[in-house]
Amino acid sequence: MGNHILKGLLVIVLFCPLTTIAQIVDTRQHVDTLSTSERLSLRTNAVDWLLLVPNLGVEYDIGKFNWNRWSAGLNIRFRPGSSHTFKPGIVYNVTEFRAEVRNYYRIRPFDGRNVVRQKHFWDRLVSARRPASRHPKTVYYRGAFLGYNTYSLKLGKEGKQGNAIIGGVMWGMVKPLYEFGNGHSLDLEFAAAVGVAYAKYDIYTHDREDDCYPKTGNKTTLMPIVNELRVGFVYRLGKYPLSKKYRWRYDVDKRYQDVVDSVISARKMERNNKQFMDSLDAVARKMFWSKYDSIAPRNKAKSDSIKLKETTQKAKQKEAEKAAKIAEKKAKAEAKKEEKQRKKDAKKPEDVPQVVTEQKTEGKEGAQ
Repeated sequence: MGNHILKGLLVIVLFCPLTTIAQIVDTRQHVDTLSTSERLSLRTNAVDWLLLVPNLGVEYDIGKFNWNRWSAGLNIRFRPGSSHTFKPGIVYNVTEFRAEVRNYYRIRPFDGRNVVRQKHFWDRLVSARRPASRHPKTVYYRGAFLGYNTYSLKLGKEGKQGNAIIGGVMWGMVKPLYEFGNGHSLDLEFAAAVGVAYAKYDIYTHDREDDCYPKTGNKTTLMPIVNELRVGFVYRLGKYPLSKKYRWRYDVDKRYQDVVDSVISARKMERNNKQFMDSLDAVARKMFWSKYDSIAPRNKAKSDSIKLKETTQKAKQKEAEKAAKIAEKKAKAEAKKEEKQRKKDAKKPEDVPQVVTEQKTEGKEGAQ
């Protein structure tokens, strides 16, 4: 155990020259192009060293500018089995290869312009926007990992030997410690990684008499797992410390600021114009409805009087039409009656002259 701890301390000492200066927050506003060495860093987890598991990781920034916030890394844990003249009752062998992707971010205080308050609860959980930045030197990250693990563990009566595929998410923070005289820097890292493991392993016991490990069964399982609790150190190569990296693009790129500002100004002007037009529309509607409400009763009374007059005229017209029809019927009946009388009167004169003539003849004969 002492040898492993000494090896771990030796690795850290080799990476850390003695001349150091404290890091400060970088506020420069220009884009820097990083070299290959400035994008490269090495890291190790002190918790694994305390658990007697040597480990080493390498990380490489995906982008070449100082506003890049994505990186890819590879971690290796390796504790091989030691040789013994007899089979030990405690077995502790672990080998793990893990690939991961990280997204770094810095806290962005609300300013009411470029950084506004979140509207939804779920946005607050993952957003980097906060009322204030209490630790401006600290950089946070979130990421995902995928690992392959082979192990043989026996700390009690039964041991397990097999392999597992592990995937999950992680969250952590990195705080700068020192910047060395050669330009390299050292950071302190805290993180946790949780996920799901798909494991296949054999179950065995220790037979002291035969000095062997008889197999008693096997199992396949899918289970949640805490893959790592990290209190580690990050050694950054090159002359570009953490205080200058993983910054928001708006803070370092003037041209990008101008574009963002123009977009924000256009959106603000559009919003103000919309509010102005909405206010004009509201005023116009208010004036219209107030005028309409004042005129509507008079128009309604006028409309009602017109309707009443039209109804009266229609009733009078119907009565007149009805009276005309009745008069017409009467006139037709009288005309028909007169026609009959005329015909009757026309027949009477033809009979009268004959009678008179006969009377005159009879008179003459009597006179003779």
